[in-house]
Amino acid sequence: MPEKFPSPEPMATGVQSSLHAIAEILRDPKPLSREVRSVLAELVEELAHLLAMPSPPTSEVAHLAESTANLTRAVHHGASPSVLATAKDRLEAALFAAEAKAPLLAGLARRLLDTLANIGI
Repeated sequence: MPEKFPSPEPMATGVQSSLHAIAEILRDPKPLSREVRSVLAELVEELAHLLAMPSPPTSEVAHLAESTANLTRAVHHGASPSVLATAKDRLEAALFAAEAKAPLLAGLARRLLDTLANIGI
């Protein structure tokens, strides 16, 4: 009988999906500035680090990863200002929720928001 391996935690799978979405955008040479790419790369590294830990990511971390990916997609695709504002608001709410459990990740998300604000997004 073949050995059964446990299925990945649903939250870890969600974080992985967000990581893949951000990584795809980072590979595309379109309008993201060098600063935004750098912050996103740090976020991806920190999310990957959290996934490698023995305990699965919390729902707050998963939501932060998803919100980051959604905002990144919106910026990358040149979404309307109202869509960008909504995505930024959701990311900010997610980072507040995740701050106690993943302060480094929340700090990186805040840096992303600040970087986007500095370039007028």
